[in-house]
Amino acid sequence: MESSKYTILVVDDEELIRRLIVTFLSQLGHLCLTATDGVDALEKMDGDKIDAVITDIEMPKMDGIILTRKISTIYPGLPVMVMTAFDEEYSVGMAISVGAREFIRKPFSLDEFAIRLHKMIVDSETMKRMESRRDVDNDIQKPRNELRTLKRMKSEKVVDEDVKKFIDELKTLGRMESGQDVGERMRELMNELEKLLKKN
Repeated sequence: MESSKYTILVVDDEELIRRLIVTFLSQLGHLCLTATDGVDALEKMDGDKIDAVITDIEMPKMDGIILTRKISTIYPGLPVMVMTAFDEEYSVGMAISVGAREFIRKPFSLDEFAIRLHKMIVDSETMKRMESRRDVDNDIQKPRNELRTLKRMKSEKVVDEDVKKFIDELKTLGRMESGQDVGERMRELMNELEKLLKKN
């Protein structure tokens, strides 16, 4: 994590936990914002660029599960790590189902915390890059598709013109002089039409 600096929002109603996490992340060079509950967190996020959120589950006003669900809706793709000391009441599945990318149980080691946070942010950035690349590919593919359509339309126009020409020539057959071999002329026209159709 040392090579990249992020802005991280730490949400916990326990001041001691907030201070511990902020101190640790600051030592790694990251900028930290803090909030005491979900309502406070959403207010802090409004207008600030946040790269990741670390939130406790048990908090007054708005708990971490509701906060995570709201973040997933308002800021899709923003990585959220959920912390809890309650094994029975809340599960990994519940946190993940509302949009959390990581889940860690208190008490945790700072090494484990750093590794999980780093992985979560890197995975999120990788997904953003992939989505951005897909958007670029789509932007490139759209003009290609339009060009193909234009070529096909042009090709169809050429075929239409050639078919019209062929039909006009067929019409003239009726007005040909009686001395000309109509069957031979018809074969020539059919051969020309076959060649055109194969070409397109």
